[in-house]
Amino acid sequence: MRGRLFPVTDDWYEWRGETPLTAVVLVRVIVGDDGRLVLAGLRIDGTPTAELMRAIPVGRIEAAANAQLSVIGDTIVANPLANPRRRPLAAPDGAADGWETTDPAYAIQPAHRPDVARTRGRPDGFYRKVADDYLDLAQASHRPASDIAARRGVPVSTAHRWVREARRRGFLPPGRPGKTG
Repeated sequence: MRGRLFPVTDDWYEWRGETPLTAVVLVRVIVGDDGRLVLAGLRIDGTPTAELMRAIPVGRIEAAANAQLSVIGDTIVANPLANPRRRPLAAPDGAADGWETTDPAYAIQPAHRPDVARTRGRPDGFYRKVADDYLDLAQASHRPASDIAARRGVPVSTAHRWVREARRRGFLPPGRPGKTG
């Protein structure tokens, strides 16, 4: 089930899933000890029936929080785009005529990562794409790495290795064993 978090107050968000719930569900999101966003509170504006409690997809909400929200300093903010990781992978090629920008704030700075060898292996752009796919799939699937493997026609262990490398390069938040997202 896909869904979306909408900011309500400082750290409370309204959950709206594909399947509407019988009451408004608000969740409080904080940064966990491992750097991931986790749920720290749940508020139901309506009658809390057993059926409603079973229908609240806590794991999906947490996966959506990690895909749709960002931590800037000590503040959690909603991303302006559905998936903010989709972005230009490199600066424009200006070798022929050059390129310029009128505002230095919009200039693209190449990432310098001396700890990652660039002579072999896959480029950052590949792992950004893997991270984007993983975050999209984690909101609706219990097995996003398996879904990536099926889409790309590779063994699941290869997809898990790609996800691990995307995490190592900082394109995905830290993982938790047994949890998607």
